[in-house]
Amino acid sequence: MFDWLRRLFGRADSALTKVDYAALDAMHHAEDRLDDATGGRFYDTVEKADEETDELLERLHRDAEDEDRPES
Repeated sequence: MFDWLRRLFGRADSALTKVDYAALDAMHHAEDRLDDATGGRFYDTVEKADEETDELLERLHRDAEDEDRPES
């Protein structure tokens, strides 16, 4: 009985993994087409947003550390 369940879950996991990879491939293909259509501005914008997000998170982290420090 347990072997049957393991095989069933193994097949389900394998099928879901294939679906996940197919969805990622489709998404990357769509992003590539969008980047081509915008003359490369799509990926540039995504990269800039990622960098700005990192900067914002760093500032928030520093602000939180400053708030945790006891005032003299």
